[in-house]
Amino acid sequence: MRWRLTDARLPRIWVFCDGGLGALPETNPAAPQPLAVRMGAGCGAVVRREDGAIIDWAWRALTPMTNNEAEYAGLWLGAALALRHRADLTIFVLDSEVVVGQMTGRFLVHSAALRPWHRRATQRIAALPAVKYRLAPRAWNVLADALARQAGLPWEAVRAYLEEGRAVKDAPGAGKINRSEP
Repeated sequence: MRWRLTDARLPRIWVFCDGGLGALPETNPAAPQPLAVRMGAGCGAVVRREDGAIIDWAWRALTPMTNNEAEYAGLWLGAALALRHRADLTIFVLDSEVVVGQMTGRFLVHSAALRPWHRRATQRIAALPAVKYRLAPRAWNVLADALARQAGLPWEAVRAYLEEGRAVKDAPGAGKINRSEP
């Protein structure tokens, strides 16, 4: 899933990337309890202009993998968005110290599972004119995190639950869904 506001070439873009494994919905008190399924892995990326405006975003569901592999998948997705915009400088912003450390060469890639992810990310990012990596607190990466969580939702189970027309208990404005509404 993807959205784009503009195709204009920019001197610098900021690409916020994240990936992760979803928590069990039943551990969230606000989650609908009847939907007791595990969330999957997902990744998301958000592209911002210099003024902070969001110009592109995407999310992707992932096969089962480790959290660090999902973080690399978020970088891979962010790199694909960056290639579309071809800015003179792309700044990748992640909340994964492992991925930032490995992409900047500060950390070695010891994990056999991460080596292919690192290689693919490095190859894709090499096509960009110039890049930087920045480690950010998770609280500054909330949009990419939200997209990763959205991608990790078990869509078939969520859709089936919502199509039944049940309301989430105690939700503001919750009530029986009118099936005649579009």
